[in-house]
Amino acid sequence: MAKSLIVHIICHFDDTNASGGLEQQARLLTRTLRAAGEQVVVLASTRKWSRAVWTSDCGVPVRLFWTYHSPQLSGRYFPAALIWAVQLLCWIALNRRRIALIHVHQLRIHAFVAAVARRLLKIPAVMKSALGGPGADIYAIASRKYFGSPGQGFVVRSGTHFVATTPSIEYELVESGVPRDRICLIPNGMKMSSAQKCAPSAARRVQRCLYLGRIAPDKNVLALVTAAARVASLDTLTVDIYGKGHLLKDLQELLANISNPAVSYRGFVADTGSVLADYGWLLLPSDGEGLSNAMVEAMSHGVVPLTTRVSGCVDHIQDGVTGYFFDGVDDASLRRGLVGLTTVAAEQWKKMSERVSQHARRHFDMEAVAGCYRQLYDTLHHERTLS
Repeated sequence: MAKSLIVHIICHFDDTNASGGLEQQARLLTRTLRAAGEQVVVLASTRKWSRAVWTSDCGVPVRLFWTYHSPQLSGRYFPAALIWAVQLLCWIALNRRRIALIHVHQLRIHAFVAAVARRLLKIPAVMKSALGGPGADIYAIASRKYFGSPGQGFVVRSGTHFVATTPSIEYELVESGVPRDRICLIPNGMKMSSAQKCAPSAARRVQRCLYLGRIAPDKNVLALVTAAARVASLDTLTVDIYGKGHLLKDLQELLANISNPAVSYRGFVADTGSVLADYGWLLLPSDGEGLSNAMVEAMSHGVVPLTTRVSGCVDHIQDGVTGYFFDGVDDASLRRGLVGLTTVAAEQWKKMSERVSQHARRHFDMEAVAGCYRQLYDTLHHERTLS
């Protein structure tokens, strides 16, 4: 029987973090690969016993395996990770004659499943490092909760090829012992729509900022709102927050206390393209990123980013040309960054907007990204055939 299945592994694909950037990337990539004729299937987790069956995500077969908590190799939830991992390994073992390769969407518990399958069943493993900076995936698997340096070494030795979404992450992989010739640089991708929403004027958009993403500690949303409350006004600069997360209640309480009508929470929006064209600036004050989905999609709509100097951002933003950087994540730095936006003229913003849109369409088109993965898969298939 020909080996044809390309197995993608990701944890949070069902009910735990379905709207996260990593999950969005997995969905976009697997759908695009499937549409191109690749026999992609997804293995993921669910906390709902009734959903632990085969399902479909826009034509992509998805097998959800039950475990009582989101799989992670730490503390009291370590058994949940083992329950999930063992189920995946059993399924992979039973179907090994049909599997061409395993594609891991993050170097966490996923990577250990693929590494064991690579060692025991000789199935090639593509390991994607999704997050860079101090909390980078390759560093995380060297932490105590992921078995320390022996765990990292096991994954590094077992991965057939590694994928870095940015040059910064590529550097971190090399620094951690991954041979450079086993690393492919492939960015995150987005569907690029040819039809653009009729947008407000540049004079209007240059005064409008949004934050788009998880309402979580590592995103520094509360600090951003606190700083924005001291800078924003309805006449000069407005800041709208979109997203959801476990700090949402704190955010709403903070907004009620500051009572600045120029800073507001707009809820969660599934179709981000429907709102992006209304804004001029994307605010991204995160402590760490891989290649931010929010930034990629915003840039494709001509929204100019103002971000911290984190992985992905530093690789795609030229300060003053295709965006700006915050000096840091403290209140003074965030306020300085926001004040700087109030000095940008509409015509200057318009030129930057055109540049970021062109950059996004050159670098982040999902069809091109999927093509890079297909080339990698073909290379692995050829290498396996010769071995």
